[in-house]
Amino acid sequence: MKKSIVIILIALSVNLNAQIGMVFPDVSGQTLNDKYIGLPIKNKKKTIIGMVYGRAAEDDLKKWLNPLYQTFMVKPEKNNFDMAAIYDVNFVFIPVIAGLKNVIADFKKGTDKEFWPYIMDMQSKDMQAIEKTLKAADRKTAYIYVLDESGKIIEMVSGAYTEDKMDKLETAAE
Repeated sequence: MKKSIVIILIALSVNLNAQIGMVFPDVSGQTLNDKYIGLPIKNKKKTIIGMVYGRAAEDDLKKWLNPLYQTFMVKPEKNNFDMAAIYDVNFVFIPVIAGLKNVIADFKKGTDKEFWPYIMDMQSKDMQAIEKTLKAADRKTAYIYVLDESGKIIEMVSGAYTEDKMDKLETAAE
């Protein structure tokens, strides 16, 4: 019994780390403020990408948004100390949710305008291929990737926000 539990835990660990070292797939779309964006971004900066593959992952996402925003997204007001200036990374959130295009107006209404430049609506229609390529095993969880300057995945965490996971992202973003 104990042996089978250990084997399952090892298999899950290998699957979660399978993405590390691979190049993030080419993805394109528009931000909520109508700017074209293509990934991976090749501007000599690391990139943080948050993805969810279904509405069931929204709770995970909501727990990540404020810590990610406070740490990695440049804020409009410049009079305060801004953690994002320390990391100087690109940040993109991609809700890979079927039918998002049909509800984009409602999605925008429920999203603070400060987040609009960081939220990308994918133009690619093959969401399942991207999900498969990135080995996203659970549509009910959020996935956060750190890409190096060339677009290679150097860190990945999934699930609900924890300080330990955020620490891993910050270390990779340095």
